[in-house]
Amino acid sequence: MSSNLLLVSASIIALGAVSKLLADRYGIPNVVFLLGFGILFGPEGFGLIDPALFDDSLSALVGLAVAIIIFEGAFTLGASDIRETPKSTLRLVTVGAGLTFFALGGLVHFFLSIQWNLSFLIAALLVATGPTVITPVLNQIEVREGVKTLLESEGVINDVTASVLGTVIFSVAVLGIDPFGRGVRIDVALDFVTRIGTGVLIGIITALIAGYVLRYLSRSPQNSRITVTGTALISFAIADAFAAEAGVVTVAVAGLILGSVDIPFDDEIAGFSGDITSIVLSVVYIILASLLDLHQLLTLGLGGLAIVVLTMLVVRPLSVFFSTTGTQFTRNERKFIATVGPRGIIPASTATLFSLQLSNAGVPNATSVVHVVFLVILITVIVEAGGAPLAAKKLDIIPMTVLIIGGSRTGRLLADRLEERGENPVIIERDDAAITDLRRAGYSVVRGNGTNAAVLEEAGAERAKMVVAATSDDDQNILACQTARTNFGLQRLIAQVNKPENAEAFEDLGVQPVTPVTATVDTMDDLILRPNFYDWLTGVGDENDIAEVMVESTSATGQQVQDIELRDDAVIALVRRDGEFIVPNPNVVVQEGDLVTLIGNREAVERSVAMLE
Repeated sequence: MSSNLLLVSASIIALGAVSKLLADRYGIPNVVFLLGFGILFGPEGFGLIDPALFDDSLSALVGLAVAIIIFEGAFTLGASDIRETPKSTLRLVTVGAGLTFFALGGLVHFFLSIQWNLSFLIAALLVATGPTVITPVLNQIEVREGVKTLLESEGVINDVTASVLGTVIFSVAVLGIDPFGRGVRIDVALDFVTRIGTGVLIGIITALIAGYVLRYLSRSPQNSRITVTGTALISFAIADAFAAEAGVVTVAVAGLILGSVDIPFDDEIAGFSGDITSIVLSVVYIILASLLDLHQLLTLGLGGLAIVVLTMLVVRPLSVFFSTTGTQFTRNERKFIATVGPRGIIPASTATLFSLQLSNAGVPNATSVVHVVFLVILITVIVEAGGAPLAAKKLDIIPMTVLIIGGSRTGRLLADRLEERGENPVIIERDDAAITDLRRAGYSVVRGNGTNAAVLEEAGAERAKMVVAATSDDDQNILACQTARTNFGLQRLIAQVNKPENAEAFEDLGVQPVTPVTATVDTMDDLILRPNFYDWLTGVGDENDIAEVMVESTSATGQQVQDIELRDDAVIALVRRDGEFIVPNPNVVVQEGDLVTLIGNREAVERSVAMLE
């Protein structure tokens, strides 16, 4: 028995490593291969992996794995990142989660004729869009930081919500058990709040203790890594002893707090936690996938398939569009967020345990819980997670990176403007205190000197469309621009010139200079001579926008300006062709390769750009 368990455990870890290699090679999320290997080598396939070998230890194994996964996701995310999209995040984890819960409860009951309490138990578990799937997907796609933050925040928070809500419904609404031993069914809402409150309190206390140890007692990266891992495991166990599933809340809260405060060796901790999480993910996903009974999944029939299809094509889009209306996300970014809602480890593990307990209690349709949940997980992982790179490309939301050398006030304000306009700004900074401050504020930052080619490469110079050198040192600015051009072929180079007399030297090297003096004079000149236009420009990035687009072979190619049906409130203001500027009259014919400047209402400009490119 022990030798078999050792062989199976080693095989699972090896399969996890193979799946990671395949994921990196083919650009497909790792979890797709993990689930595939679990089914292929489980009882439904070759029979190498027998979940029965883990016996009663499976529950504890999954619980500790969940603790590590949730803690790592929350630690990497940090509360400061969530603050970057506060309105969208709050709506998505409240309004969006509520809509998903009630809609799925109704769908399960209607299509599968399952009793209401089990229908809503299934719905509660499927609220979760796990970070264990979302994060690997986003690591393979270049999207704006705001999009990434929203999806990861939703995953971490909804994992907690789904876990606690599912447990409350399971114990109170399904079994009718008072978790506090009084023998009386308590109010579901009160139980939910109690478990959340218990987890939050223990999480705060744990984070404060761990933060003190890391700051004042730990003197090496190794000790810090051990401290953080131990914190995740012990806090989970303590909280769970007080109230079932409170441990998930605790590790999420502790991870968010520790990821947001200034602790030593934070980069080393994040790297180590990520490695541990990769191993744990491999073990848990493969074991849980091996538990699948494919025959039982097929018995769900067209009703089960209808639930999955409506979840992906109706419920998810509605929850996202209600939650992101009036926010900073573009229309295509909202569509992308709506297409990426794969379910992950929390519903899989919790549904497995619940089904076993429900079966032992003799509850009708008990096995339906795990089968419906796993059917949704399998299809959403394959379709939504696996298809996410294609969706991002199709919707054209992959932004070109703009590298900003220097995290000064100028660099920060510029990054804010670029982010608002849908770009992907990355700041390169070498001062540790400034880096900490920037990351707390939600900026994407790479540590290092912008004159170093390796640092530029790490920041994404190979896919960047321009470099902006914005330090207070002219020598560093010009050297950074030269390095970017020489090593990466970047032609669009802009530099802050602190001494006006150096501007000519920058121009001679093909770098566009911007001096504080000339920038101030230009602004004053606009205020004096073009006050209306200046007032309009102050709204750019908010209600107004200016965009440039290279015309491709579209329906607009070869048409006169007057015949091109742009969206309302958008006009073609300028055309550049073969280096010459054309102020277009209605009879000017737009040709392929023209660089067209559009101005107007922000949403109208975005839609018009999509028509021309």
